[in-house]
Amino acid sequence: MVVSNADSDLSVGHIAPLAYETPYFVFSERRIRARIAEFSRHLPQATIHYALKANSDPAILRLIRDAGCGFEAASKYELDLLRNVGVPPDRIIYGTSVKPASHIRAFFNYGVDRFACDSRSELEKIAANAPGARIYVRLAVDDAGSVFKFSEKFGADRATAVSLLTGAAALGLRPYGLSFHVGSQCRNHRAWANALSTVQDVVASLSSANIKLEIINLGGGFPCQYASPESVPCVAAITKEITEQYRQLPYQPSLIIEPGRAIVAEAGVVVASVIARVPRRDTTWLFLDAGVYNGLFEAMAYQGSTRYVIESLRPVATAGEALFALAGPTGDSPDVITREALLPADVDVGDRLIVRNAGAYSLSVTTDFNGFPKPPVYLV
Repeated sequence: MVVSNADSDLSVGHIAPLAYETPYFVFSERRIRARIAEFSRHLPQATIHYALKANSDPAILRLIRDAGCGFEAASKYELDLLRNVGVPPDRIIYGTSVKPASHIRAFFNYGVDRFACDSRSELEKIAANAPGARIYVRLAVDDAGSVFKFSEKFGADRATAVSLLTGAAALGLRPYGLSFHVGSQCRNHRAWANALSTVQDVVASLSSANIKLEIINLGGGFPCQYASPESVPCVAAITKEITEQYRQLPYQPSLIIEPGRAIVAEAGVVVASVIARVPRRDTTWLFLDAGVYNGLFEAMAYQGSTRYVIESLRPVATAGEALFALAGPTGDSPDVITREALLPADVDVGDRLIVRNAGAYSLSVTTDFNGFPKPPVYLV
């Protein structure tokens, strides 16, 4: 639902007048378009395929579609979302490297012909269910600088990658490219460039086998600045390193990037209300109508890294500020958002809070735990 014009932002002044029942999400159209433009400006040789898993709200998908992006999908259910908002098959890649056969067929029947793999069994599965498809192999790379790592679960070594791409033609498939993922919320600005150095050896080996790749998919992992004393690298710093390493390749295939978090995280906020204020031992707890199950999953204690910027819609008065612990509305003990929110000392039941940078991995992983529904989404 669009509630204002696209020039509006996410300031307290813009959000405070919104008289919607909490909790709800507000997304800035302008910020999403600006992030897409930033990637295009700093890495013009790359095609953006938005990683659908970060946020698959239909209104946001339509906005990203209209900005000219492609999409990276990971299941036939995500494919259905893209089909419902009119994304054509030539703007979709099936990027997860392990897939159900029925999902491969669904993509192929829709007209998608680009599939990732990282094993011989997956290559054969694709050949059986998507004959003639273009194949790109996912490499295992160093993801030590990231919060959420993938290298244990996904990725072929160099020799396997070469074997898969050289053997693709015998199965009726087209060797298309290589991909990697440096891990989600990566704080090492050189991670992508370092991974490209691994790719360089594979590209050289494939050239010896007379295989010239069309693309290299740099994956996602581009970070968002959450409430942390540790700063994260900007797009300009990351892409500068990528470009320098890219030029060292034997030749320059086209590039694909899969930003998800980096496009939507800072464009979205959650607006929640305080439903209880409860002193417990040395801490005062504020219970909100939004928590880790219905909007703020990455704040859950076992995730251990994401800390949102949280502020009050009501200005600090003469009472000053104090630290509070914030919890969600469910009866589950892990439903804790933070134990150190600095808010007006007199914050009380009925007050509204803004949770910033909550646009990624929030809507897409909400549950109906204890029956609490997914909050509605408004675009400004």
